[in-house]
This record gives sequence, structure tokens and C-alpha cells, in this order.
Amino acid sequence: MCSESFALKLEIPSPVLEIVNELHHHGYQAFIVGGAVRDIQLGQRPKDWDIATDALPEDVESIFGERAIPTGERFGTITVVFHRGEKAGSGQAKGADYLEEDGHAAEVTTFRSDGIYSDGRRPDSVSFSSSIEEDLARRDFTINALAYDPFRHEIVDPFNGMRDLRERRISCVGKPEARFKEDALRMLRAVRLAAELSFEICPDTKHAILSMAHSITKISKERIRAELDRMLVSPDVKRGLDLLQGTGLLGHIIPELQQTVGMEQGSNHIHTVWRHTMDAVCRIEPALALRLAALLHDVGKPATLSRDEQGRIWFHHHDIVGAEIAASIMRRLGYPSDLITHVSSLIKYHMFRFNTEATDGDIRRLVAQLGLDFIYDLAKLREADREATGTMHGMGENMTLLLHRIREALARGPILHLKDLAIDGSDIMDILNIPPGPKVGAILHRLLDMVMDDPSLNTKEKLLELARELNNH
Repeated sequence: MCSESFALKLEIPSPVLEIVNELHHHGYQAFIVGGAVRDIQLGQRPKDWDIATDALPEDVESIFGERAIPTGERFGTITVVFHRGEKAGSGQAKGADYLEEDGHAAEVTTFRSDGIYSDGRRPDSVSFSSSIEEDLARRDFTINALAYDPFRHEIVDPFNGMRDLRERRISCVGKPEARFKEDALRMLRAVRLAAELSFEICPDTKHAILSMAHSITKISKERIRAELDRMLVSPDVKRGLDLLQGTGLLGHIIPELQQTVGMEQGSNHIHTVWRHTMDAVCRIEPALALRLAALLHDVGKPATLSRDEQGRIWFHHHDIVGAEIAASIMRRLGYPSDLITHVSSLIKYHMFRFNTEATDGDIRRLVAQLGLDFIYDLAKLREADREATGTMHGMGENMTLLLHRIREALARGPILHLKDLAIDGSDIMDILNIPPGPKVGAILHRLLDMVMDDPSLNTKEKLLELARELNNH
């Protein structure tokens, strides 16, 4: 075992130390393990707290009583709630809701070694152990195979994870091929970690990913999507995208994007489609919907590539075709329908140009149709797309003018919907003495159209007068 003494005491939250102390008080070993140790070493705040112990799951449940939730008892994991609030009633379901909402918990897992992974995800069996070193040996990467003893202020580091942290690299524990055969998602996790931490992937690990990339297809879409999402919003997303493509994973996860690699573009671009795409992703803010839209905004180009008689490259309707392809990709990866609609709509409209002679009413109708937030997202995508060409700057004159006109139109009157009218269907039926039916709706929509052009008409008196006029024509 390679063990390092830690000169400065690691800052561990008191509730986590309370759990460690309680396990020690009952005669058990207890270590802070995994990502929390890594993150503290990197000066980052851990998102999760994991504790490894030689106490068996039933012992942990006995020690912590109602605070213990058997979230993974088969694999030796018990979730221990730090403090029980009023929202945390008895029972696993309520406890789980409390954890998800407040996050005030740590996972306590018994030291173990894993059996074979016949499903390529989880071990068929586990054997509980009394050795922290044996427990660390089953982990994916050396920087995650670290344990901290809060009593001795000592790092347990049998696989040189501290060295890899200092050298900012990602290496597997043991043979990479064995780790990836156990769980192929680890290949994508290596790429995600590299993007999050700005680390290199060491050559033997990268080579193993390249040779085994096809096995990522065995992994569920939910697990792939979770890693992909984290990579897309990471600080070093360009590194992640480079690795995703360079290791062969992209071709198995989103083969439609792999087709853009090396594809030349027209004179407005200095990069290939894939390089332009990566640059656009890097230039847009790290919100998932925006990063996905930037990633997929040109996915329709391979299907629409053409050349004219002068040999110039064109991608006619790549926005429309790309929106359909993007929606198909996102459905395949299991994204929620509202996100699919938002992202594919951004792609559909990313080449949109508005009529500069539009009236305020036209502007209000456009905003009512698309939504103000959507238009702002579209402007962000437009700017990232243009900047990533290497030949254009900013969001362009047309989009700049649209945003200016929207501000002007909103200042002169709000964007309205049927529910915002000063009258409703009952008022129409009463004043015109007509029954419910399509005519009522048609009159309301006509009134809304008139109010879009002139918001001052939106009073009950004026609208009822207009309704009478419409009924007489």
C-alpha cells in the first residue's frame, strides 16, 4: 500500500464526520472515499459524500436507525441522512424524497470486492471485506481510488491516484480493458471527467477506449445520456468533444455527428463541419438546452450537401432537415419531450431571418408564437454559430435588429394571448346572444389579432363593440 500523510487536515463537514465518528465508536473502520477526496484535493466542493466501512449493511442500519435508508443493500450501500427534518417522515420513500430535495446525506458502503460483470454494468455478486485496499481495487480510475482517514489525517492511495492528480491525468485501476469490460460506461465517464477536470487520459487508457468503443452500445440510453449531459456543460467541453470523437465513442453514440467529421464547408467557414460544431458548443453558455442545440445545429448538413456548377458547397434546408434528425437523436437517447421540442425548434429556426419591415403587431405575433425566452436562446445560438465560422462576428444585423424591435414593441404594449383579453367567451355569447361554438372562438381570435396591432383596444367596452361589428360582417 502506498499511503501519504496529509500535512493539512482535510475540511470535512461536521455531519459527515458525525457518521464516521459513530462508526468508529462502535468499533468499525470508516474512510471518506472516492470523488469527495479527489475534489477536495483539487480545491473543489464535493457534490456527494461516500463513506467506506467494514461494518456490514445490517450493522449500519442498526447504528443509525431511522436515519438509515437501504438504497443499495445488495451491494452493501446504506444512505444515512444527516438530520431529520419535518419533511423526512419514516419510510424509505419519504426519506428518498427528502434526500433528493435537500441532499443532506452520505452513502455508507461496506468494503467489498466484486464478482464478474456479466451484464456489463453491475457485478453479479459481491463479497464483503475488511480491507479498504481491496475495496479501492474495484474502482474505475486511480483518482477515484483514494480514501481519507479523518482520524489519522492520512490518504490511503494504493494505486498512485495522488500522483495522477498532480499530473492531471486519468488512468484506470489495473488493466483498462478489464475495467471497461466490467462496465463499458467507464469509457464515457473517462471522457466526461477529462472535460470536467481538464485532465488528460493516459495513453493506455485511451488506447483501450479506442479498441473497445463499440461496447458502449451495450449501455442503456439513460446512463449514456447522463454522462453526455455532464460532459456538455463541463468547463473544458472542447476537450470532451475531441476525446469523444477521437476515441471512436461518438460514432457509436451519435453516428449522425460522426458523418460531419472532415466535411468541408463553403467560403463563409474556415473549419470543417465538426470543428465548427465544437467551436459553437464552446462559445455558447453551459446550459444543457443551448449546448445540445449547438452540438446538433448542423447535423443536417451531411444529408443536404450539394455543389453548384461552379463547385460551390451548399446545404439547402439543412436547418429543417437537421431539426428532424436532432429530434430523432434525442428521442433515441431518451431525452424528455419538452427538451426535444425546444432544442429541435432552435435548430429549425437557427437560420431564421425576420422581415425588417414588420409592424409592431407582427413582432408581437412572432413573440406570442415562439416565446420570448425561445427568441433569446435563438439569439445566443445565432451568435455562437456565426462566431464559430471564423469569418463572422456577433449575432448579426438581422438578429440584433429583431431584439431591438422586440424591446420597442414590448415597451408600447405587452405580448398577449387569448387569456389576456379583457373579455372571454361568456362575454361574447352574452352580448351577441349566440350559443357556444366555433364562431365564439373565431371572434376571440380576430379580436386578439386586432389587439396585437393596437394594445389600447384591450378594454371590455372596446372589445364588445368590436365583437358586435365582427358579428355583423
